[in-house]
Amino acid sequence: MKRFLAVLAAITVFVGAAARQYVNNLDIKVVVQRDGSATVTQVWDVELNEGTEWYIPVENLGPMTVSGLEVSENGTSFSSVGNSWNVSWSRSRKAWNCGMVPKRDGAELCWGIGEYGRHVWTVRFLLTGLVQGYDDADAFNFMFVPPGMGAGIGHVRLTVVPGFDCEPWTYDNTRVWAFGFHGDINVREGAVVAESSESFGYSSRLIALVKYSKGMFAPSVVKGGAVQDLIDKALDGSSYGEDGAGAWFFILFGLCFIGFFIIMIWIAIAAALGYKWKKALFGKTKIEGWYRDIPLEGDIFAAEYLLAKGGRFSSVAPAQNIIGAMFLRWIMDGSVKVQADPSSSKRVNLSFVAPGVSADAVEEDLYQYAKTASGANLLLEKNEFENWSKKNYQKITSWPDRAVTRGMEWFRQKGYFVRDGVCTDEGAVQASHLIEFRNFLKDFTISNQREAGEVKMWKEYLVYAQLFGIADKVAAQFKKLYPAEFSELARSAGIDDATLWHTIYWSNTLSSRSWNTAVAKAGNVNGTGGHSSFGGGGGFSGGGFGGGAR
Repeated sequence: MKRFLAVLAAITVFVGAAARQYVNNLDIKVVVQRDGSATVTQVWDVELNEGTEWYIPVENLGPMTVSGLEVSENGTSFSSVGNSWNVSWSRSRKAWNCGMVPKRDGAELCWGIGEYGRHVWTVRFLLTGLVQGYDDADAFNFMFVPPGMGAGIGHVRLTVVPGFDCEPWTYDNTRVWAFGFHGDINVREGAVVAESSESFGYSSRLIALVKYSKGMFAPSVVKGGAVQDLIDKALDGSSYGEDGAGAWFFILFGLCFIGFFIIMIWIAIAAALGYKWKKALFGKTKIEGWYRDIPLEGDIFAAEYLLAKGGRFSSVAPAQNIIGAMFLRWIMDGSVKVQADPSSSKRVNLSFVAPGVSADAVEEDLYQYAKTASGANLLLEKNEFENWSKKNYQKITSWPDRAVTRGMEWFRQKGYFVRDGVCTDEGAVQASHLIEFRNFLKDFTISNQREAGEVKMWKEYLVYAQLFGIADKVAAQFKKLYPAEFSELARSAGIDDATLWHTIYWSNTLSSRSWNTAVAKAGNVNGTGGHSSFGGGGGFSGGGFGGGAR
């Protein structure tokens, strides 16, 4: 027992050390100009309790240059010392100052930490020569987040947009790949967007490779040669090609570092203890208790936004869940009718007879996608939505992001944001109700607030349970405790008890298969978006190794 306690104490010390610096979120926006130069803006949401400064390496630049570092926090700009930054200065000397440490092929961007605790820094600098000219295209292959940082990163999002008048970026003129992290990269609404789906560990990095049609830019840096050579070098060892060995190499490489294990232990312990929600949105990291009413005025997109963005370590809202929830909502309110599938007693077909379902463009678009997939007979049968999603993968893979954006807009319109992603006190209360409602549904059998409730409310209960990924469990609890009411719920949707079970199962299966098909199609070697590759990414510029507090 004493030995166990000693080991536990040692782990606690390591976990505490890992928690001294942590990046809740890193948002990077890159605005590129016709000459290939780019203004890079980073917003770091950081919690730390060590070091005197924060630094990021921007090296391996070749013909590129980095300059014009600006840092601000809470509207206050830091004073710049240019290239005269001294890493040996005291914490008080570095506070509210920023500067660069020139390196052989780039620089370290540095600024003072000031007081320990939470900081949200806005960092801006200029890169010349990001987009470079090749004989047949213009392109960049740049590391925007380096490996070896002293801090884990909960979530990263990179957005690249044009800063000049040009034809809209689409897959017709823009191809994209991403390396070094778990997530995806796509071209959406005229922008290149890469986003992580899992936390960044010690060996994680974010490399984006983007190829543009020749003539869109007039790059000041001309490399010459075929851009395919750059692409081939980046794809070597990636999961985009047939040989995915490189991915395993980098995974094993990361596992060799004790820092990676420390961060994972810390995350696992924090999650197990319930400290898994972002304080910026919920006002607290641990949310207990029950809430039995439909939260957020029944706006399911607002709920999706919180689940997608509110986890401290990763999203707790798989994209297919919101798709399945919408299907179930349409079935529950009668917009979509359920028919037995003559070829299988455990599968149902869905009849899309309504011309539309909502004035909300995001919801209506998904309905029209499914209706189109149902064909001339307007009956969505086995594999039809899956096949349609494979052909129209860009629409399907971008739809959940649109749902999240629509949910974020709800919080803005309600005045629940101090700023985007940070709730007011009232906003945090409303946000917490969603997790309390989730707790109530998960704990329904032991809840002291348990009662049958109205059928209309239980329809919404099941829709939200589908969003949470627990619809089958919630339905089982309801049927066990209130069989008569469960039957009434089924009849109100025009089906029997058994068909309601199959409908819940099928709405989940339908959305999962269609989503996975679309994602698999998107993540191909041709650069038409989809999942990133953890391995590969060779031939990049920028980045370096290290970063964080020191």
